[in-house]
Amino acid sequence: MKMFRITAILSLGVMLILLIYAGNYYKDSLKETPADRETTDRKVLRILAPYENVPNSKMLQDITNQYSNIKNNPKVEIEFISKNDFKKEICMNLDQDQLADLIICDNSIMPALINLNVLRDISEYIHETSMESHYYLEQWNNTRSDGKYYGIPFTCDPYVLIWNKNLFKKNNVVVPTTWDDLKIAARKAEEVGINGIGIAARQPEEITAFFIQMLYTTGGSIRDINGEGGMKVFELIDYLKRNKLIPEECINWNQLDLTNNFMDGEIAMMINNLSALSVIKDGDIDFKVGVAAVPYEKKENYMFHGKNIGISITADYEASIKFLNYVTQKSIVKQIAEETESIPAQVDAEYNFDKDGYVVSKEFILKQIEHGIAKSSLNSWFDISAAISEGVYQLISETNPSIKDIADTMQDKVRIAIIDN
Repeated sequence: MKMFRITAILSLGVMLILLIYAGNYYKDSLKETPADRETTDRKVLRILAPYENVPNSKMLQDITNQYSNIKNNPKVEIEFISKNDFKKEICMNLDQDQLADLIICDNSIMPALINLNVLRDISEYIHETSMESHYYLEQWNNTRSDGKYYGIPFTCDPYVLIWNKNLFKKNNVVVPTTWDDLKIAARKAEEVGINGIGIAARQPEEITAFFIQMLYTTGGSIRDINGEGGMKVFELIDYLKRNKLIPEECINWNQLDLTNNFMDGEIAMMINNLSALSVIKDGDIDFKVGVAAVPYEKKENYMFHGKNIGISITADYEASIKFLNYVTQKSIVKQIAEETESIPAQVDAEYNFDKDGYVVSKEFILKQIEHGIAKSSLNSWFDISAAISEGVYQLISETNPSIKDIADTMQDKVRIAIIDN
């Protein structure tokens, strides 16, 4: 019996020793290594980006991954958001003091973000780096307010006419350069189940950008929408609708929807951003694609559509500036253009367009560079785009709309938006 107790005590002792050893081993295993500590302490840089198609999202993800993999750089996290939710997300994050460090937005929207006090003044950085000289002068229009800089041009993505070459050849359609040509081409190209032309009319900023693109070719302006130029745009859209050359469903399409319908062969041509080609290039289509300038009414119109990037007021400024230094390198600017099938944002960034599957003519590029203009820099862009998109929606969706009433109502709303801001 005594021997049994001794054995039991020894067994318990051994078990206690083993438990203590195991506990110490477990605690040691939880201790941070230098590598663990580096990962834990690593900064995170957050970016908000309204990219909805895969090639554009992949482009930004590729660039941020490259940047994050460089030693001592922060990890970059991207929040991709639809254009429809962009304003709501910005306002909510602003109220909660949770803005992303860097914000990418359509260049026409940046003045509104400046007015909302979302973006930080980066004038000192722009001047110290002589950044102005690397971009076309007009591209800076929507980055400034009261002489201060709040952003940098990120992409150059003009509107273009994209068409189905096979369908045009089959029906002997000539590529249109004027609005009269456009009407003829749309009629000749249409077939059963195929509309002559398509636009994206669901998202306010997209349809407003398209409207202004067409408006400027008439000699009109956003401050005179119910004038001669604006009425011509309404008449063109109404003509296309009444003659069933444009699908009524386009009021439910954003630019990606428009591109997908073009790829499915449901429309013969479309007016869309140049970067739509990156989606087409990744798609499985059985026809050739052509690209040219948007048809005009009185004069050709080349506009600097695209995106800007800015630093929010709550950002880690030093880390954000370091990222801007990276994405404004010529090699990165070139990479952005190549992956999105757009034009390099910088004047002096080299890019061989001949290597693309879809060659944009040198003439188009030169005209874009030499004659490109920026969309109106207006703080009330959200309200303006809401008024214009509402009018276009009404024009396309109603059976017998009064063009004059729509134009007058739209102009009143736009005028109030401009005055109030």
